[in-house]
Amino acid sequence: MSCLGDSKQIEDSKGTAEYKTIKQALTSIIILTYNKLDYNKLCIESIRKYTEVDSYEIIVVDNNSSDGTAEWLQSQPDIRLIKNDENVGFPAGCNQGIKVAHGDSILLLNNDTIVTPHWLANLKRCLFSSNDIGAVGAVTNSCSNFQCIPCEYSSIDEMIGVARQVNNSNPELWENRARLVGYCMLIKAEIINEIGLLEENFSPGNYEDDDYCLRIRNAGYRLVLCWDTFIHHFGSISFGEQATQYNSLLETNKRKFIEKWGLPPHAVAPYEPPQDLIARKWFTYQHEFSFYKQWIENARRKFLSLIDQAEFALLTGNLEKAVVLVKQAADSGHHSHPGFFISPRLELVLRKVAQKLSDRVMAPVMIAQPKSTDKRNVLHVISQGYYSGGHTRLVERWISMDSASTHSVIVTLNSTTNPPWLMEAAIQSGGWYNTLDTTNLSLCQRAKMLRDVATTWADLVVLHIHPHDPIAPIAFGVAGGPPVVFLNHADHAFTIGMSAVDLVAELRTAGQLLSMARRNTTKSSILPIPLKLPKQLQNKQLSKQALGIGEDKIVFLTIATPYKLVPCGEYNFINLLREIVKRYDNVEVLVVGPADSGEWAQLKSESNGRIRAFGIQYDLSLFHSAADVYLVSMPMGSLTAALEAGASGIPVVGLTVNVETLSVDIAPGTVETLFNSLDELFVAIDRLVSDEAFRSNQGDYLKAAILQNHYLGWTEQLSTLYSLLPASHYPAEILDSKEQDAASSDVSWAYFQHRCGLSYSSFG
Repeated sequence: MSCLGDSKQIEDSKGTAEYKTIKQALTSIIILTYNKLDYNKLCIESIRKYTEVDSYEIIVVDNNSSDGTAEWLQSQPDIRLIKNDENVGFPAGCNQGIKVAHGDSILLLNNDTIVTPHWLANLKRCLFSSNDIGAVGAVTNSCSNFQCIPCEYSSIDEMIGVARQVNNSNPELWENRARLVGYCMLIKAEIINEIGLLEENFSPGNYEDDDYCLRIRNAGYRLVLCWDTFIHHFGSISFGEQATQYNSLLETNKRKFIEKWGLPPHAVAPYEPPQDLIARKWFTYQHEFSFYKQWIENARRKFLSLIDQAEFALLTGNLEKAVVLVKQAADSGHHSHPGFFISPRLELVLRKVAQKLSDRVMAPVMIAQPKSTDKRNVLHVISQGYYSGGHTRLVERWISMDSASTHSVIVTLNSTTNPPWLMEAAIQSGGWYNTLDTTNLSLCQRAKMLRDVATTWADLVVLHIHPHDPIAPIAFGVAGGPPVVFLNHADHAFTIGMSAVDLVAELRTAGQLLSMARRNTTKSSILPIPLKLPKQLQNKQLSKQALGIGEDKIVFLTIATPYKLVPCGEYNFINLLREIVKRYDNVEVLVVGPADSGEWAQLKSESNGRIRAFGIQYDLSLFHSAADVYLVSMPMGSLTAALEAGASGIPVVGLTVNVETLSVDIAPGTVETLFNSLDELFVAIDRLVSDEAFRSNQGDYLKAAILQNHYLGWTEQLSTLYSLLPASHYPAEILDSKEQDAASSDVSWAYFQHRCGLSYSSFG
């Protein structure tokens, strides 16, 4: 093989006016075809369109196509065609192409791919950046081995748009790999001269790329995956229509691989653990961590694209469209973490809409009953409520416990899911309940109405809004009117609206620290979750008996919605339960939330009924009465559930996770409930299980601390929060700055969102 070509000026992969001089030696692109003419045309035409002229040659090996592919290839003057009279398979066909190649690099490319701008230049930059790199590969939309990135497109043009965003050459995105999938693999010709051709024993195909990667590594060379190079892959076009035959071939060639190397393919290609120590607790392999970094980048691009559109809509004067786009972006950002928790650009769009609102939007006047003259008038703004409680129950408890004020509730987005007890609480306090979603008003009109109502009726406004609700941030994006508090009930994820308030009320220290570090919040105060006085517990032994548990058993209780228990790396709640019942013969575990089916039914069977799931329960008194120890859920803790258990006198223990906002430390600085390692956790569990007196004392101490903070002394803390508010509202200045870069904890949070299904959901 000879090295052809010379130095040429080409546009760098950033697509800017900067140019770099790199040696454009010839790359021999080898493609195998067997029918599928449409795919063959798309692949080859994309090479011509998106690859530097004179930097490549195309060698096609046709395995006896019968659909016009061979005839079309013969008519193409820039293709070197090798025609076979039979289908010799992938490795043998590739070898035919390699033998006639002239390039100093050989690209094995599937015919069901579409290449993209800067693809080959990016791959070659990486391949020739170091003498010890033997082969490199690209990422795609459809591939095994974590070589794909999450992306959305519905046409080739949209796909090229995605690729232009990805294909920015960046050595920080070159990742060492133990193996590369051969759908797009660029190999130095000198490496092929050294180690030989592909193993034809794997014909017609599969595992020849695993074999070749191992041979490259055994010769002392690295394999690198280029996360900065994206091409489209339709996936298994040649084999996909014969699934049974394909699966049989996989098994046959896997056996051949094992016979040759003595180990299965994945065993001889060990994956690297994550380099980041925090990530190691969440991810087994570095490529998983890298994949979710790309997941975040994709979410970031989607988010910023919507903000681009919102800013343009604002420039054209279409305020409503701008607000709708902001709402979509925030919904996307909350459910698919973009690596930041607040967006200055988004907040600026809402602020500009707020400033234009007075002149551009008219809204009918909402009739509200007269404000109280002898009590503080507090207006609670809620996007949507739920029967299950959560932030909705927090609003109800705030209203009932703050008897010195009159409280009213206004709903902005969806009142259909609100429980009747929310309205009852407001009316009983002397206030009113009203809805904006039933008025057939636009988002901007609702914001104008909310502003007018707050100005005429309220002495104080409290926002309990969803992280995608733009109405309140617009309503209170201008100075004047009553002071505004933002209740940060979703402190673990992206949210909007904090820039439009006078004070942020944080439910816990971890949320406050995140807001200060990642949300540009400087004015915040802790306001613990308000709790009602817990019900008197029933007789413990009778409660255990009612649940079919012997009186000598120690009962562990966990209450959590199922998604909070999805295993992520070391944070595997089911494995923790297995270890607990294995260590302690006298322990039984009750889990409220997951249904008694699937893996939970299996867990019940393998533990001989010592681990049981009970589904959703609205009356928890029997479970609290029977419980001896409360075990905090993981990876995501359930703060209110843990607090209510502790307030009932049940000692609480759990494991800290590295994403602090997912952990729930219910009595920080008072009672140690969370532990940093399994060893420390089991030391605590040992004592709770073996020492009844300690268990009782720990429960009593925790109960006293929680009731003082969340019940007896809560109104005093609320008064402190009220005292921090200014006389009138003045929204904070929004810094014109870029969104923050993602940290390793953001990658873990994105991974959890994906694993538990949150990234596929949206708000009602």
